[in-house]
Amino acid sequence: MPGRAPRIHALAVSVALALGGCSEPAGSRSEPTPSEPSPEPAPAGCRDYSTLDVSQLPPLEGGPHAALLDQVWRTVLDKHFDPTLGCTDWPKLREIHARKVAEAHSDAEAYAQINAMLDELGQSHTRLFAPSAAEDTVGPASPELVVRWVGDELVVVSSHADGPQGPVLPGAALLAINDVPVGPLVAEVRERYGQRALPRMIARAVAARLSCEREGQVKKLKVTNPDKDQRNAVRVVPCVTPPGERITLGNLRDVPTRVEHRMLGDGVGLLRFNVWMLPMVKQMEAALAEMRAQGMRALVLDLRGNPGGVGAMAVPVARMLLDHDGSLGTMRFRDFEQELHVEPGDDPFVGPVVVLVDESTASTSEIFVVGMRDLGRITVIGGQPSAGAALPSVIEQLPGGALLQTVVADYRSPNGTVVEGQGITPDVRVEESREAFVGGRDPVLEAAREHLAGALAALPTPPAADTDGDATAPEPPTAEGSTGAGPG
Repeated sequence: MPGRAPRIHALAVSVALALGGCSEPAGSRSEPTPSEPSPEPAPAGCRDYSTLDVSQLPPLEGGPHAALLDQVWRTVLDKHFDPTLGCTDWPKLREIHARKVAEAHSDAEAYAQINAMLDELGQSHTRLFAPSAAEDTVGPASPELVVRWVGDELVVVSSHADGPQGPVLPGAALLAINDVPVGPLVAEVRERYGQRALPRMIARAVAARLSCEREGQVKKLKVTNPDKDQRNAVRVVPCVTPPGERITLGNLRDVPTRVEHRMLGDGVGLLRFNVWMLPMVKQMEAALAEMRAQGMRALVLDLRGNPGGVGAMAVPVARMLLDHDGSLGTMRFRDFEQELHVEPGDDPFVGPVVVLVDESTASTSEIFVVGMRDLGRITVIGGQPSAGAALPSVIEQLPGGALLQTVVADYRSPNGTVVEGQGITPDVRVEESREAFVGGRDPVLEAAREHLAGALAALPTPPAADTDGDATAPEPPTAEGSTGAGPG
């Protein structure tokens, strides 16, 4: 269906968008700093394709998708930060996959072959999305539940989904969606992406299959019932549209944005947001101010399931938690470098901070987390390492309506840590099991509260007020000392 835009948003595509048409809010005072990079010679035996004469390339085999493959191939050639394209034989891959695309019997097969060519680069954030609804896109509505890969099975970790047959309970194992078993899907994802990427990619694939075109549609789910000794049960549950302001940024359209906060007790506040979009900064500032007025002395920042968004947003968020200059790392483009420099905020929160991650914490979330950890400002807690998908990229619409996401920069943390393909291993790793989620428990959040209780207990006790009602204000803890972690 030419001209129809894909159903695609930040749950399906995480994108650290560096400089690409986005800027920080006025008055943020902290901007990414571009500089000329130090030239890096191509590795021995690897060809630098930046001088390739494309006019000398052989013509591709015919077929309705040959021009699309060629356009994707040339776009990556022009925009990828690495002129050696990962030391691949990029011209040869063009010919190989063009032959396979010419043999495709459907649009889906052709797009799969073009993505197979992109997969040869072995990097995240490089993908072609068809202009019509595809299996790995996500609709605007879905049942009110979250499914993750836990203990070698798909587990409902939280749920408010209810239907005529009863609710889907936390701790249930998901067995089928609309009478289609999930077992073959798990096997397909494992074969395509490998065991390490399985938790993240299967969660994304399941989210796509749970999604609906509109609110009010239903999904028929086969699950185990924790209340009935894990016996199988069928639940028909409605799809709902998630609340929150919808933001459009370029080809990311109508992204639902949510900023949630609440006090957990004992001076600990919780802040959670679902994607990195610059208009959300003011909401986060207001949420922190409200919790500080309520006596917040420690913060849990929950980035579980947050797939990324606008990379520039990491800077103003970091300013809310830093009382000194710092860097979140460096993005290296083909022709320049960009440092994510952060100046201290006007009134930053300096108490202990824990950040929660899981296998779907990706892109801008990972850049923020590893940068703040290198600065010694946070402690990372989670049940799984983060996604390891941190390369900055841009998304553009091609003629005919397809979207192409292309990597444009490499990223290194302040300490030189490589996140891409590795992920961020939590400082405190929590064992998760299906049984732990029965009854609505959150073992990772429980571990965070326990950690912060210890951190708060180690802080100096504020002096008591004197008889005139005055008190000497204590020195605020330093950013490093407040987390129990040394400087990066």
